[in-house]
Amino acid sequence: MRISTCSQPSSADMTSVDERSPLKYASVGRPLTRLKAQGLANTVCSLPFLGLVLFAFSAGFPPFDDATEVNLTLHMLQHVLIILSGFLVAYPLRDRGLFKGLRNRRAGLLSFGASAALLAFWHYPTAWDAAVLNPLVHAVEHLSFFGIGLLVGSAMSALGDGAKIGVILAAFFGHMLYAVFLIYPQEGRVYSLYPVSQQVTLGWVLIVTGPSLLVGVAWIMVKNPTWLLGATGMSGKRSDDAPALTKRPRNVITGTLSVGLMCVFVVYLIVAGAAVFAAPTHQGAVVYIVETPVSWNYSPRNITVVVGVNNSVIWISHSISYDTVTGQDGMFGSQPIPPGGTFSYTFDTAGVYQYHCVYHPWMVGFVTVLD
Repeated sequence: MRISTCSQPSSADMTSVDERSPLKYASVGRPLTRLKAQGLANTVCSLPFLGLVLFAFSAGFPPFDDATEVNLTLHMLQHVLIILSGFLVAYPLRDRGLFKGLRNRRAGLLSFGASAALLAFWHYPTAWDAAVLNPLVHAVEHLSFFGIGLLVGSAMSALGDGAKIGVILAAFFGHMLYAVFLIYPQEGRVYSLYPVSQQVTLGWVLIVTGPSLLVGVAWIMVKNPTWLLGATGMSGKRSDDAPALTKRPRNVITGTLSVGLMCVFVVYLIVAGAAVFAAPTHQGAVVYIVETPVSWNYSPRNITVVVGVNNSVIWISHSISYDTVTGQDGMFGSQPIPPGGTFSYTFDTAGVYQYHCVYHPWMVGFVTVLD
């Protein structure tokens, strides 16, 4: 028996059974099982499910999250994906009547103001740097961007025609002005944790993508003219001419994306976990790179060694993320250390050496070398 993907249950599944029949429960079992399986398939193929999966992947997939810490353009892409994930969750649910209290002009204007304020705040250099340097602030930042997506998908679509066009134009010009500010900053550097070259690269990426974004939005409006009807979203009624985005997916594209992202994430965790489990043991001066669900640390954070006795230090990764051991003065440093990987360095001169992880700047350790 084959279950069609992302489709409604057939009438055959709902065949009634005589209440007096001794085969009642045996007969009902199969249709119920088929209905549950079809319900699961429809959930996996839904846009809200894809939004949740995309949020988890964008914010939590270790290789991607690590790369965003050292690449400004990827960091910005991560923010865009998180906002998109919130939109994918909220917009279809809004069409099903979940956000009835937000279907009015006032809620739309307030959501626009809140979204603009959050975007401006988190792109201010002080807030941006704080999010990079502190894992808790980083988590709050990601939740804020997810909230922006929820606001855009749930409330801002209730705005009238003119307000919607105004929001689009404000976003476009804000996007372009921000790009110019990155390319030609007054003080040379906007974000102190990233080199100027990355800042300029991001600016040009924004310049190039800005017009294409505006053209893309215009194309969507042409293809879905009801998107600009100011009254839509207030009555809660569903129209046969509603944008395709609000309709239940009838193909496997959405489900394939969701399952694909989940598989990549799960396979990575399995491989990384196996590598950590198989990490070598070592006697002597050892520092472990350990990870919890909310933080990463060197353990022990401070280690003391003696020249000629145990002055060779080895770092062993018990983390599912990539990490580094980078000397503060540049005297020593590792390449990216994968899960279960190691790095060693021999200290020949007495002193106190500080080091950190370039992917997780809050990770700081010290090696005290004695003669």
